[in-house]
Amino acid sequence: MARVNLGTFSIDAPDVWTLSTIILAGPVEEPNDKLKLKTAKPQKPFQQNIIVTMEQVGKDETPESYVRRQVQGLLEAKVIRKETATPETLDLGKGQKGLLTEQSVTGPGGEQVRQLQLVSIRNGVAFTLIASNLDGPAYDRSKDSFRKILASFE
Repeated sequence: MARVNLGTFSIDAPDVWTLSTIILAGPVEEPNDKLKLKTAKPQKPFQQNIIVTMEQVGKDETPESYVRRQVQGLLEAKVIRKETATPETLDLGKGQKGLLTEQSVTGPGGEQVRQLQLVSIRNGVAFTLIASNLDGPAYDRSKDSFRKILASFE
């Protein structure tokens, strides 16, 4: 069994499990009335977050091919998504690299959410870290912090 540790939280995870998810919840952002979309339901406050997933992948999988598959799945699910920055490769230290992408997606409540995503593949496991906040000023305030957090991945 592998051990998953996060601060004072620690738990055994069976080696045969193929996907694990960790969600870190950040501060709540109030919607910006000037930027919000007109929806049938009023837009709710949004809790910025970082979601980390670990998924076993084939030996030939690259961060680029993994992201392409993710994007294709979102298109098939009819999720509205657009790139907001050119993808870049980050040096994560110890010879590890990661692909950093930035995109805007429309959430289930109609809210525009901006995401900074890092994908790194190690020993047959794709690690995906997605930091999200409301698009616009809320995201702009958190982007540098999100980037530092994702770039600290080891």
